[in-house]
Amino acid sequence: MKTVLSSQDASSTPVLDQALQNVFGNRGLVRNLNLNQEIHDDVSNMIDREPFASAASTNISRLVKRHVPDLVTFSHSVVDQMPWERESQVTLPDNQDQPVCEVKLFALIRSFVGHITTSILMGEAFAESFPGLLENLWTLDNNFVTLFVGTPRWIPSPGVSAGYAARDRLVHIMSIFSRAFTAWDDGIDPGIELRDLDDVSELVKERMRTFRKLGLSPGASGAAHLSLYWDTIEHTTKIIFWTVLHISSDPALLKDIRTEMFTHTRATRPSRRETGFPIDSPPQLTLDLEKVLKACPMLRACYYEAVRLHSAGISGRKLESDLTLSESAEEASYHMRKGERVMVPHGVYHNDPRYFSNTDQYDPLRFIVTDPESGAKRVNESVLAPFADGLYGSKGNSFNEKEILAVTAAIVSMWEIESATGDGLAVPGHKPTWGAFRPAKDVKVTLKLRV
Repeated sequence: MKTVLSSQDASSTPVLDQALQNVFGNRGLVRNLNLNQEIHDDVSNMIDREPFASAASTNISRLVKRHVPDLVTFSHSVVDQMPWERESQVTLPDNQDQPVCEVKLFALIRSFVGHITTSILMGEAFAESFPGLLENLWTLDNNFVTLFVGTPRWIPSPGVSAGYAARDRLVHIMSIFSRAFTAWDDGIDPGIELRDLDDVSELVKERMRTFRKLGLSPGASGAAHLSLYWDTIEHTTKIIFWTVLHISSDPALLKDIRTEMFTHTRATRPSRRETGFPIDSPPQLTLDLEKVLKACPMLRACYYEAVRLHSAGISGRKLESDLTLSESAEEASYHMRKGERVMVPHGVYHNDPRYFSNTDQYDPLRFIVTDPESGAKRVNESVLAPFADGLYGSKGNSFNEKEILAVTAAIVSMWEIESATGDGLAVPGHKPTWGAFRPAKDVKVTLKLRV
């Protein structure tokens, strides 16, 4: 795996090519002009580079602190609920001493994280202007594998037709965004829906300018940008769900994580005496993201273990020259020829007992090492290498990691999550997918504030 993925004689474009053509509908200009590698390199170079890296950290912290206290609002009226609540079937049981609600955890976290990520990448005006965006993205994600293998649109299957219809609507939305951004970038009024585009991320701005420089039409630009949008949200939403669920289902681990994070992430509520008001103040969240990243090894280990157990990533390479692979003299050698494609399923490595003991158990301690001199604990992330590829590079980039750790820390600090049935939280099985696994069934939980 390491030899193939690091080889200078292996191109990384085959998976991106096939996804752009079959899933995102871009069979035109990008493919004909062979622009995929330039677009791919642009993303992989920018996502860990300034000014995007610092701006992303600031925006992640700002949006998480603003919205996590409203993960659920305990509002009976759908009109008064937050957008992510409306998509997750929030119900309020009667006769409760304190505000409690029942909700499908995966649907809630997926929609919540989707809204935050959309605001960070595309700007808040974009997130507000297209309320059906995420629903279509989930439909596309549910049918990603079917479309990726090239299943024709005319096959009589509800999933196929729904996947193509969702893709077409998403590309249309991205095309509107492309036209509006071009006008805005030229100093022209982009229209009332997307008038304010100042908070669009530098990553997206640079991609849009690259598309324009290369002469892409709004449709081709929309399809290419949709691929990055899906690639970022797909992984982040699912891994946050699995990480939060595993931590919440283990009382001892939950206590350790909260203790570790206490000085860096904390939920508070000012008393009536402090505020001078006769009603309770809304809860508040303090979050020092840089300290969470540096000083919370167990939280980071929980994230890595969720990736190991619940990642279905596949990397692809096209060989530019002949290649021979062997792990040792005693094992078989594999001879591959120039032009052949090599597919690397990372889940096989992550579940290999030669590298991970008790592979089916969630054990974040496998990533913790202790410094023999200072006794300090740190995370050994190299155990997870090679990390799964996304369409635009490694899923282990700093943007994904910051958002996953920030949202996980905030939810665990602010909310009590318990089984709605009272039987204890159970971790469901997997549903086949691309990227990170979806749960085979959603988990019904109760949520209540800790403050």
